Amino acid sequence: MKDPKAIYYGKIELIPGIICDGYVLDDGTAVMSENGVAELLGIKRAPLQRIAPKWPPKTLKPFVDRVQGIAPKLINVVAKNSPYQGRNIVVYDSKFIESFIRGYALALAHHKLRPNQTHIGDRCVILQSALVRTALEVAIKQACGLSPNIQQIAQQNYVELIKQFGFTCSFDNEIATKKDIVDFLDIPISTLNSFLKKRQDDIHPIKLDHKTIKANGGKATRMNGYSLEDVSKIALGMDSVIGIELKKQAFGHIGTIAKPDTKGEIEWQQVLGQIFEGFGFHHNYTIGSYRADFFVKDLRIILECNGYDNHRNYNQQQEDQREQLLKQNYSILRFHHKITPEKLFNGILQAKMGKVIKLYDIEPVYPKTLSIC
Repeated sequence: MKDPKAIYYGKIELIPGIICDGYVLDDGTAVMSENGVAELLGIKRAPLQRIAPKWPPKTLKPFVDRVQGIAPKLINVVAKNSPYQGRNIVVYDSKFIESFIRGYALALAHHKLRPNQTHIGDRCVILQSALVRTALEVAIKQACGLSPNIQQIAQQNYVELIKQFGFTCSFDNEIATKKDIVDFLDIPISTLNSFLKKRQDDIHPIKLDHKTIKANGGKATRMNGYSLEDVSKIALGMDSVIGIELKKQAFGHIGTIAKPDTKGEIEWQQVLGQIFEGFGFHHNYTIGSYRADFFVKDLRIILECNGYDNHRNYNQQQEDQREQLLKQNYSILRFHHKITPEKLFNGILQAKMGKVIKLYDIEPVYPKTLSIC
């Protein structure tokens, strides 16, 4: 039997910053590349390759409808606009992707995932939220006799969202400058430049001429502008405070689904909630694809309540990567749940962006003994 052929190709961006390769086969089946599925679901290819042929795992069976024919497929790409034209690649059909998202999201809601699986569950909840909003708009427009473009609808939703948050452009025709973006997101220009360098394949600056710049009161001879569509990709793709709030509005706040891991964490939640009242205090707060035990928005500080210095219940390599990413925009403090309040507060005073403070030198004092004045 010959391999199925991919006759249509396109790029898919369901979540800002996550761009995947999609195909339609000669039998009409909609599929995504293996790399794209792994990127979309927030996992690496190797775990996906282990999970897919035996889907669903035993722990997820109660949350997954029985679906036939969801194994990965080897296809031949004939679509002329695909960079993989003429090659054989592995793809997964929409049945598998839907089953995967549904299974992990429901398992997360029922607290049935292991600690090293919860980030997948979080991603699947975000995907469900994004897909529901887009599907509703598509269904309504199709019922009215229109043929809506799903990608455009999703992007329009994001553009309207940043406008609601007060974003404005310096130039007419809805063209923004880098200054507009960094002022809105409250980030350094170097952080924005770094992000743009990584996304140069899908964020395309608009070259403004001297006449246009001068008419707007500028003195530069040349300048790059950015469309509102690209600004929304930047805003939702970055883990700034505003970016987090935008994702929360776009996809829902999923942090409250998580169940506190330890009694000590619950006690500290009560104490810190009183201390940082009015400072934007959050528990189990989602930052991009990660979740912080405690987050103080106004101080831009992440507090991680751990029982052991080596954080041994977690993958150390993943934790190091997580720290490297988060400390670019926030200060991070890790503390033992039995630490004295004095040491914790001294650590908070020393916290600064780009630094990770670890406090595990404990004394037998528990947060429940504190008296908050």
